[in-house]
Amino acid sequence: MTVGEVLDRKVELLRAAYRAAQPLAADLLRGAGGDPVGAELSLETARLAIARDHGYASWQAAREHAADVIDTRFEAAADAIHAGELTTLAGLLDKHPSLVSMRSPFPHHAALLHYVAANGIEVDRQQQSPPDAPAIMRLLLERGAAPDAVCDLYGGGPGATTLCLLVSSLFPAAAGVQAALVEELCRGGAAVDGLENDGLPLWTAITFGYTEAAEALVRCGARADNLVFHAAVGNLAAVRGYFGSDGALTQGLGSLRIGASGPELPAAHLLEYALIWAAAHDRRAVVEFLLGRQPDLSVTEPLFGATARGAASYHGNTELAALIEAHAA
Repeated sequence: MTVGEVLDRKVELLRAAYRAAQPLAADLLRGAGGDPVGAELSLETARLAIARDHGYASWQAAREHAADVIDTRFEAAADAIHAGELTTLAGLLDKHPSLVSMRSPFPHHAALLHYVAANGIEVDRQQQSPPDAPAIMRLLLERGAAPDAVCDLYGGGPGATTLCLLVSSLFPAAAGVQAALVEELCRGGAAVDGLENDGLPLWTAITFGYTEAAEALVRCGARADNLVFHAAVGNLAAVRGYFGSDGALTQGLGSLRIGASGPELPAAHLLEYALIWAAAHDRRAVVEFLLGRQPDLSVTEPLFGATARGAASYHGNTELAALIEAHAA
């Protein structure tokens, strides 16, 4: 099959799903930047949505690749990962071992291992993580999948490994398999501190609010070597060690950076950043201690613009949000 044939068929399926008011159609359209109303979905809108869902900027850009060949065996393997069909996937890999290192023809160029992270790929392949996702990951790694391979999702680079995609992904977390997948991937050889040894996987789990993933990374040996990391994973004893008897920071006074190429966290507000991410991860004892160090509660973190109270509230930690609000008053 070709890219053009697949995309044309998916346009037809999207329009039919929209007419039938299927939830997946609404999810796909929102993900593509539109949420039309009415009984009929225009061909133009459907084409743009399908193009963007597959990583193309426009339908015209997608048509430039219409003749590119799609390996249907790879597509079947990707579908088996999403559906949790371990036996089907194993059978495909038995017959076609090269699938494990093959890449999608779409612009994200994901390998099969990336699909297990259920992040940034086609919407219909990231709506769930099956219960046997860890077994699927184990199978792929045993068959030779590269644990630290980078794809072109979200601009590619060190943040586009399976590990970083996994610890920022909603669906494995919602399914309760995110921590197990982290541990499986690290056992399979993934760089727990990131490709640049900068702690990017742990930074990612912390800043996206995935507590169990952050804890799993630490269990797998990720370095928790700064005030923010210790606060986010709830290590109160370590947090206390950064402060003198007068409540002032006495060590770890330099600025931090969220990964080698990420935003800087100026040293002047490390107390506040530690408080923000402790609040996001519901670390009450740490939050109470840090509130006693006279933080500036108006400070926001650089990725999502959250204050400590906002982070607690967004992640459903309502008691902590109320505690911080009361302290501000």
